[in-house]
Amino acid sequence: MTTITRRHTALAWVGLLILTATSFGLSYAHLGAFGVPVALGIAVVKASLVALVFMELLVEPFTVRVTLVTAVTFVALLVFFVVGDVVTRAPPVLLPTGP
Repeated sequence: MTTITRRHTALAWVGLLILTATSFGLSYAHLGAFGVPVALGIAVVKASLVALVFMELLVEPFTVRVTLVTAVTFVALLVFFVVGDVVTRAPPVLLPTGP
């Protein structure tokens, strides 16, 4: 594919509308512990559509795509280590107060 046509743009737009409606509809469903992962999954798909179609990463050279993958990898590593730090941190020691 050398260019992104109006058809690709329209299909991406319709896909984004469907994903937005799905996200809105699921916000009223009680998914329990699956609520956040489902919402993040929908957000990742929507961000991928925007990046690939509207930012035209589908037709960019290989080096631009490698740069994007590298940036996303570093952000994922940052999030991973921050979550690991917070989860493994010991609770604070509370000093007794008053007489």
